[in-house]
Amino acid sequence: MCLLCEAMTDRIVLEREEIAGLIRGARLLDLRVDTPSEVRERRLATAATAMDALCGLSEREGTNAVWDVLEMLEHRELLAFSTLMASELSETAFSAQD
Repeated sequence: MCLLCEAMTDRIVLEREEIAGLIRGARLLDLRVDTPSEVRERRLATAATAMDALCGLSEREGTNAVWDVLEMLEHRELLAFSTLMASELSETAFSAQD
């Protein structure tokens, strides 16, 4: 179950390869301090969409399917995506003890 996205009712339905492509397409590795805010917002929104799709995949097919997607990413892409999603999670009411 995806704890980050529990409050959402509708999920984006994508195949595993499409989700991995969406994460890559967010181009998080290209973000810099001087990245224009509109570009930054678009890339972060793409990553959030990928996370929603991962949550939907988790609900439909379980955690192993999510691991399959994450396995398709390069190590640096995975680090960038997981760092961003950890940051997003910290801004919610999520508690690891819930």
